[in-house]
Order: sequence, then structure tokens, then C-alpha cells
Amino acid sequence: MSSRLELVSGTAALSSIDNRTVAGHSLFPANAREHKQSDWQRVLTLVRKHWRTSASFLVAVVAAVTIITLLIRPTYEPAGRMQIDPPGAEVFSLDAASAGASDSEYIATETQKLQTDDLALATIRLLHLDKNPEFAGRAASQPQPATNDAEQLTPAEDAALRTFASHLYVRRDPSTRLVTVSFASHDPKLSAEIVNAMMKLFVERSFESRHEAISQSSMWLGRELDDIREKMQYSTQSVEQFQKDKGIPDLDPASNSYAVEMTDLNKQLAEAQSERIQLEAYLRPGSDPESLPQVRNNPVIQALMQKQADTNAELAQAKVIYGANHPNVRKLQSQKNELARTIKTQLTGVVAELHTSYRAAQARERLLTREVKGATQNLSTLSRYSALKKEAQADRELYNNLYAKVKEAAISAASKSSNIHVVNQARILDHPTRPHRLFNILAGLLVGLIGGIALAFVREGMEDRIHSPEDIRYLTGLSPIAVVPAIHDAYPRDTISPPGPRSLAANTHDPGQQSDLFLLQRPNAPESEAVHALRTTLLLCHKKRALKIILVTSPLPGEGKTTLANNLAIALSACGRTCLVDADLRRPCVGSSFHIDPGKGLEHYLRGVATLEQVSVQPSGTNNLVVIQSVLPVEDAIHMLSSDRMGHLISRLRESFDFVVFDTPPILPYADSRVLAPLADGVVLVGRAGQTSRGAVMRSMELLAEVQSAPILTTVLNGAEHLAADYRHYYAGYN
Repeated sequence: MSSRLELVSGTAALSSIDNRTVAGHSLFPANAREHKQSDWQRVLTLVRKHWRTSASFLVAVVAAVTIITLLIRPTYEPAGRMQIDPPGAEVFSLDAASAGASDSEYIATETQKLQTDDLALATIRLLHLDKNPEFAGRAASQPQPATNDAEQLTPAEDAALRTFASHLYVRRDPSTRLVTVSFASHDPKLSAEIVNAMMKLFVERSFESRHEAISQSSMWLGRELDDIREKMQYSTQSVEQFQKDKGIPDLDPASNSYAVEMTDLNKQLAEAQSERIQLEAYLRPGSDPESLPQVRNNPVIQALMQKQADTNAELAQAKVIYGANHPNVRKLQSQKNELARTIKTQLTGVVAELHTSYRAAQARERLLTREVKGATQNLSTLSRYSALKKEAQADRELYNNLYAKVKEAAISAASKSSNIHVVNQARILDHPTRPHRLFNILAGLLVGLIGGIALAFVREGMEDRIHSPEDIRYLTGLSPIAVVPAIHDAYPRDTISPPGPRSLAANTHDPGQQSDLFLLQRPNAPESEAVHALRTTLLLCHKKRALKIILVTSPLPGEGKTTLANNLAIALSACGRTCLVDADLRRPCVGSSFHIDPGKGLEHYLRGVATLEQVSVQPSGTNNLVVIQSVLPVEDAIHMLSSDRMGHLISRLRESFDFVVFDTPPILPYADSRVLAPLADGVVLVGRAGQTSRGAVMRSMELLAEVQSAPILTTVLNGAEHLAADYRHYYAGYN
């Protein structure tokens, strides 16, 4: 039964089944508009549907976070900063060359040293944290065993060490040389004391370690300095003795006369060897003296040879003119012989001069060779002297450097300079570091909100039942959708606040139960107005296309289709002659709803034992409404509904009435509705909120599509209890 009915209008976003056709016949109205629900609308609808679950989760999370935050003891975490410079950055350093250099690995290593158990244990013993129950727990109040081993920990120290390590935080800034040390504790003063004591111990230990290293280095340097001193003295004495033995003057190291002299001698020797080789070539045996360059370049010989040539020419001419015995010829012959003797004498002199020059060149070469050998010996001596002098100088420089290091180490050991120092001490905090109560509550609110929405999605994913019009629209894409909230018993006329809920359901055969024809009993009630709205929707469809045969069905039994069919027929009777046919031959209820006396029914007509006029009854209190009831359940309902007489009956009703409403059995368990659906002009599909599954709705639509059913005009959601308050508010506000 139903208390009121709301029509939810909109366009349809047709899903895959929306566009399903069988043999070219569409399951949906031809004028249905495509509707697509946005994701945000879907989310808002889903949250509104499960708002109680989401709100409960939100309240639980916020309450839990608030309670936990208020119960947590305040924690104070003061921070101190230390600057760790690379080695050599201190005032006095043995490694001053690396001062100012960035050593990331060194700083990272020192940062790790801050977190060692050794430093933590020293801090615990300095501040007696092993006697503090916050650190040592129950072990702090128990007697501790005596031990002389500093490395052996007592149970209290061991417990305090574990607590200390879990509350210590050391952070390094990679872009600087600063290291932040913080410690979390419920006591702000103790937290600051721990941080400051730990940093002080770290600086002192670093200095002690450095001081010990410097002391060891100084001892080693002292021993090495003695050895270097002896070596330096020996090398200096060796240089002086060598200089004295060889008679080498103490020359300027920048000048080297021996090298210059050696270079000059080598040059002269090369020239002498070249000259000797050249003269030797001139004087080799078998050479023609006249081919020597000294002969060709001698002007005297050249003049004699020219005069000899002229004389030979005159002699030859005179012999031709005067004959061989002429005095002029004998005179010229004498001149020729004299010139030949003179030229030979000159050539002999030139050759003798060349021999003399050759012997001189040989002598000069031998002399220069001896001088070069002597100079070489002197140069070797000088090289040995230079090597000894450089060795002595190197020993002296090494000694001076080591001596300076020893002095520097002594100064550094005596000083208090260190490459690690505290930048700022940890101060006692006046406000706790955590918990951040407001932040935690806001975070809990955000987590609860997100979790509530997520929980709504989870519940929606696990939910297989339809609960709202949006479920149907999202599932099928159909629009419009009629919503029928739960009906309330003892609903007074024109009253908005019913005392108790009751769902719209089919009438039963209980004789004591009053039929719920609310359109006649409560014409001004919200459910009656809603049925009028549904009738208006069907009339709009009737104007666009012929709509006379309307089939009302549901996927499963108990979903309120009979009550809806009764009241819809009453509403349509106000607009024209209407016939209500009880085609549910398996469980007939229409006759009892209208208090019609059992007599002849549809089953009698289909068997041919009654006429249409005999089974047609006009209920009392109605106009233009004829009811064809079914009296008793039959076993061969499917055969009767698929007979020719049923088709003939529908044709006659189509001609005789303006509207015909068929109340049919459920689709899934029975095939009766599937037989009648192709003969109708439209189908009204009824489902019940919280009971009808989504699979049942989809399967019903598939079965209707398989038999080429008439289009689904609208869907009705029955028993939507959570919408009842809104409808009562709207109705009350209008009235």
C-alpha cells in the first residue's frame, strides 16, 4: 500500500540496456530524452542516501581523535643547534690547507656520532636519567646491582637508553653546516637540559679526541724530527767537505760557468772537426789540383792560366803563318813552357798550404778534444756538488716544516679551539610541541569526512537493492520516475504526520483488511496527488502517441503493483472511460480491493463460459470505471492469457474504452506479463525500495526486451521511507 507518490522528472542517460532493441523494436519510449547524471551529482546523491552512516563515522572519528588528543600528555621538544665545520676550520689546525672547505661526508659522519649509544649513555649518567621513572620505568625504583665495569649497563640504564634513543631527533641541513638536536619529553626543563648537556658532551668529546690525536701526532713528529735533524747535519757536512776537496767556489746557483764553457768547447770542437774533414776531402789521393776551390779562386793562377791560353793561341797562329822554325814561333814556345812551369809551381804551393792547414786542423781538433774531456770532468764534479747541495737543502726544508708542525701542534693542543661549537642552546619551552589539539581535531574532521564518503561508496558497492530514484535512473537511464514513500496505518484524512509506517503492497485475502483505494478514501492526501501526477505523465504520452493499453507489473511479488494499478485506474477514469483488468490469474486481488461480489471473472471469459458484459462490473462510488476481476487462481494461466480470446478481448477493450489498465503477475517468476507486454501500448514497472534488487530490475527489462515488449512509460519506486518527511514538509507547507 502507498501513502503518497512523487513524480521525479528528468531526462534519461540511456545505458547499454537503454538502447537494447529486439528485431528493431525499442524497449523505451520513442520520445525519451537522453539523460546523463554528472559524477558530482552521483556522489552527492550517494552521500545523501547513506548520510547516517557517513555522519556516524564522522562523529566517531572526531570524537575518538578529540578524546585521544585531550588524553595525550603534552610533549615538549626544544631544539639546539651546532655548527660542524670541516677539519682545519678551527683557529689553530694541523690541516690549515683545508680550512673553509666543505666536507659533506665529514659532517654526515659527525651527525651520526651524535646518535651513538655511547654519547647517550654519558648523558644519562650525567643527568641521572636512569633514576627517572619517565625513562627507566619500574627499573628506576628498583635497587641496581653494583658493578665496576663502566661498559656494563644496569637494568635501569638499559631501559633509559632505549627510551632516550626513541625520543632523540638529530637533523642536518644539507645546505648549511648546522645540525639540529632535539629531545622529546613531558618535562620542558628536563628536555632542554638533556639537549644542552648532550651538545656540551659532544663538543668536549670532540675536543678531547682531537687533543689526543694532536698529542700522538706531536710525539711522532718529535721522533721524526730527531732523525731529520741528524740527516740534515750529515748532508750539510757532506756538501762542505766535497766543496773543500774539489776546490769549488760557492757560486750563485742561478749562474753556471762550467756549463757555458762546456757549450763553447763543444761548439769549437765541432767547427774543428768540420774543417779537418773538409781539408781531408781536398787532399785525398788522385784528386786534380786544378779542381780545388783554392786554385779556382786564386787570382795569380787564374791570370797565369789566362795568359797561357793566350800564348797557346798565338803559338798556333804563328805556326800556321811562319812555320815551326820561325824565331817568333820559338819565342812563343819558350813563353808557353815558362808559363807552364810557373803555374805548376803555384799549384804546388797551394797544395802545400792545404797540407799545412790540414795538419793545423788535426792539431786543433786533438786539443779541443782534450779540453772537452777536462770540462766534462769538471761538469760532473759540479753536478755531484749540486746534487749534494739540493739534498742538504731538502733536508733543511723538511726539518723546518716538521719543526713548524711541532710548534703548531703544541699551540693547538694548548688552545681550546675546535671545529665544532654550539650555535644556540635549547631553551625551556612555555608551550608544548605536541599534540596540536586544534590541528588534530581538524585532521580528524577531514579524515572522518573522507572516510565517511568512502564508507558510503563501500556500502553502495555492497548494496544490491534499489533505494532511491537515482539508483533506478543510474541503473536504467529511464525517466520519469515515480517515488512512493512508505504508507502509514490509520492515516487520517488530510493529515500529514502519520503515526506508523506501512509499505505499499498488494492486497491480501484477509477479509478483515480494508482495501486501500486511497484515491477514493483520501482524495486530498499526498499519495492521491502523486497518482494524479502520474496520470498527467501518462496523458502527455497519450497525446504524443496512441496510449490505451497500460500494463502494470513488477519484477517480484509483494512490490505494490496491484494497489498502484487500482488507484491509477481510478485516476484515469476521471479523464475517460477506463477499464481495470485483473490479469493476475495466479493471485487475483482486484475484486476484493473494490469489494466486488465473486461471480464471473476473466478466467470464465477466457474459457468461453461468460461474455464480456457478464464479467464487466462497475464498482460503487466510481464513474467511468469498469473492473474485470479474476475470481479464483487457475493452473493454466499462461495458456489462457496467450489464447486467441485474450487477443480478441484486448481488441474489444481498445475499441470500447479510452484507457485499459492491466494488473499482471510479476515478470521474473511467471511468464504471464511477458505474454501480454507486446500487446500493450506501454508498461509501468514497479519496484520496492530496499527489497527489489538491481539485478531483478535489469533482468526484468532484458526479458521485456526479448519479447519485443511495449516501451516502459515510467518506473515506480515503492516504500521509499527516507523521503516521507520531505513530502510531508512540502505538502504541509502548501496547505
